[in-house]
Amino acid sequence: MGARPLYRRIGNAALLVVLSLVCGFFAAGVNRWYEGMDFHCFWAAGRIVASGGDPYDAQQFVPAILTIPPSEARSLIRCGQRLSYPPWTGLALAPFGALPLPAAATLWASLAVMATVLGISWTWQLVGKRRIPWPLVAALVVGSEPFVRNLLEGQFATFGFALTAGAALSLRSGRDTAGGIAAGLLAVKPQTAIGFGAAALGLAILRRRWRFVGGAVVATLALAGLSQLLRPGWILEFISGAGVLSGSIADRATIWNLAGSWPLAVVIVALLLAAVVALIRRRGADDTAVLGLAVPFSLLIAPYAWDHDYVLLAIPWSLTIAYAMELRPLLRRTLLYSTVGVAAPLLWIIAAVVAPLLGAESVYVIVPMLTALLLALAIRWGSAAQLTELQTAGG
Repeated sequence: MGARPLYRRIGNAALLVVLSLVCGFFAAGVNRWYEGMDFHCFWAAGRIVASGGDPYDAQQFVPAILTIPPSEARSLIRCGQRLSYPPWTGLALAPFGALPLPAAATLWASLAVMATVLGISWTWQLVGKRRIPWPLVAALVVGSEPFVRNLLEGQFATFGFALTAGAALSLRSGRDTAGGIAAGLLAVKPQTAIGFGAAALGLAILRRRWRFVGGAVVATLALAGLSQLLRPGWILEFISGAGVLSGSIADRATIWNLAGSWPLAVVIVALLLAAVVALIRRRGADDTAVLGLAVPFSLLIAPYAWDHDYVLLAIPWSLTIAYAMELRPLLRRTLLYSTVGVAAPLLWIIAAVVAPLLGAESVYVIVPMLTALLLALAIRWGSAAQLTELQTAGG
């Protein structure tokens, strides 16, 4: 690499850091430093960890979160009675807990902005720079209700978005070690990354991409090993309390809550999977398309998820539109308008009208289901269009 490209990269990185800090300060300040929001729970857990305490101990966690406004009852609903994330995530929250809330909120929001920019860039590169413009990818992200909710609550979703897009891009472009590490780091919020992680590892094993597999395994073991070294017993505490935590929440944005029973949920997932397979079978779906489909399925089967996690759906939305751009006008408009309709109006309508009216978060699950079907349809039509072009050229 020459000096000029190196200096350009350094300059771009510095610009990203500065803009992220400015935007983060503004976002955190407008939201009153996330006082009474989800990040306030993370910050309280981080303070316990930073002081040498145990965030999985209800006797330590509950008194810490009861001071969070607006009320003790609301704090218990928002934060629960113990940290709901793995020990390595708890350790990562310690630096934020060591800071005053305004400084911690600013740093958190700045990192979230940085992750959003990187996620948009990596998604654009993943789907193909010449296929769709990057402002369209950015609009699919920042114009969606999950992104706005994530920014208002100070949640994790933008970090998962960047890591998912980075892992998929690295696997496609041959940067296997970096991709494996990104996939392993998705363990900071494992409940929403199970499906995608399994698909990425499965593809890597199938393609004999052992560096990707090694990077993922090493990253995951490093997180678990460091946690066990610094806080022995936390992993067992987290595992033992995970079932209690899941059972204590009556409504989540998951297929398990929408169906009401796990046998029915399994049937729904199986039928959706069968429909997707029927659409893409014999159409030559590449690895990028498979990973794109893994994102909505991962959110669909997640044991614990909320609508702000759906910011990850910007990846399959972008892929669907990229396929659509290669089709004839009628099919292109059908896929484009349908995808944009799901990404923006539908999610906003569910958030503003449907979910409050029904009193149920689980209704959000129709969004990843529709996303998977639209992407599968785009793969089918795109492959058929390419076959027609080849036959015309050959004739």
